[in-house]
Amino acid sequence: MFKYLFAKNEDIPAGSAAVFFGFSSIIWFIIGTGLGSFNAAKLAFPDFVTGSYMFAFGHMRQVHVMAVIFGWISMAFAMAFMYITPALGNTKLWSEKLGIWTCFNWNGGLAVALCLMWAGVTSGREYTDFPWPIDLIILFAVLLPLGINVWMTIVHRKTQGIYTTNWFFGAAIFMLMIVVLVGNLPEYFSLTGLTEAYLTWWHAHNILGLWITPVAAAIAYYTVPKITGNPLYSHRIGHLHFWSVVVFYSTPAAHHLMSSPLPEWLKSFASVEGVLILVPAIAFVSNLLLTMTGKWHYFVDNIEIRFTITGVMLAIPLNMQGGFQQTRAINWYVHGTGWIVAHAHLALLGFSTFLEAAAVYYGLQTILRRKIYSLALANFHFWFLLIGFATYWISITIAGLIQGAAKIYEVPYIDVVIAEHPYMIARWVGGTMVFTGNVVWLYNMWMTARAGTPVPVGRLPHEIAYER
Repeated sequence: MFKYLFAKNEDIPAGSAAVFFGFSSIIWFIIGTGLGSFNAAKLAFPDFVTGSYMFAFGHMRQVHVMAVIFGWISMAFAMAFMYITPALGNTKLWSEKLGIWTCFNWNGGLAVALCLMWAGVTSGREYTDFPWPIDLIILFAVLLPLGINVWMTIVHRKTQGIYTTNWFFGAAIFMLMIVVLVGNLPEYFSLTGLTEAYLTWWHAHNILGLWITPVAAAIAYYTVPKITGNPLYSHRIGHLHFWSVVVFYSTPAAHHLMSSPLPEWLKSFASVEGVLILVPAIAFVSNLLLTMTGKWHYFVDNIEIRFTITGVMLAIPLNMQGGFQQTRAINWYVHGTGWIVAHAHLALLGFSTFLEAAAVYYGLQTILRRKIYSLALANFHFWFLLIGFATYWISITIAGLIQGAAKIYEVPYIDVVIAEHPYMIARWVGGTMVFTGNVVWLYNMWMTARAGTPVPVGRLPHEIAYER
């Protein structure tokens, strides 16, 4: 990376920024899930690593969360931007050099931010934990250059229209910049009380709703038609998905604060719009599954499609669960329980992660023109990720329902801890499986870059992946 930072743009090989973002995302995924496994071990085994505040669960949890969101997920998105956007515009990335500088700033800034958080320098607000100087660095040294590169690539496209994926890409970066700017207003202007709480959860909700969810879906709109050879079933449904995300997912987010003294109309409005997220969800899932018509053998034969369709299918319970957890009838029961944690991981570790993994697998092979080094290791990664995630999700859901019932029936807290202990162990086992699969993934992709079978010009990786 360093040798390209001061090179001329024309001297940088096409796709370099995407490759650096791709490998960076995998490394951050390993770091994030490694921290998650460590934290889960502390819940499963209370005497595990005690005596130091640096390794206390409350001290490390936000480091794990931010490493996954801004390291793994967002860098995988950036990789997809760097190679899918120009591919759909039949052009080159507007500036490889700007992309590489963005990757450099992103890795360095995130490392500094997480170290500061680990040392206790934090805003103390969930999902906006970074201190305000880091927020400004993210906004102006990472998101703005990323957006300029994507927007200018779309402007300089050589195709007549803009495909659904690029609609999502271009809009999501702009919306994320607004979310980061507005969501951190409490720290910029020392806002406190209910205003601070409201803006904090508005930010948290829209990081998922206007960044992670739409970009992950946009990736699927590219990978499924590209690999299967089927055209997208309906561009109109794709546009319905896009605009309904903008309208319904950008909710007031008051459903996170149902027991607070926010205006009742605001909480009701948030609940109704929360249920209406089923509109973009149904549009997305139906569009992708119908695109697979006649090509379902790819789900068995192709690792990228297996990841993608698994992620698409996980969007069904994700949005059903998310929509109805926001209603008053259910929210009062589940608020503050592990079921909310399970839902968050269904979004981040389930739905979005499987779609991003497919993009990284396919993108690195395509740019490097190398066939995957080991399909067996790729299958190992898929199954460890799926089984590990499912183990985590199911166990923490059960623990959350136990907590909800205990809250209603006023069960003594220590009895709740004892009842949920087996599920905390299962949570740790599942998370550790995910971490193990990611280590194998990094090795497989590194070996793909070094020793993967070259892909002939005019061929694509998935076209030769299963030739014998």
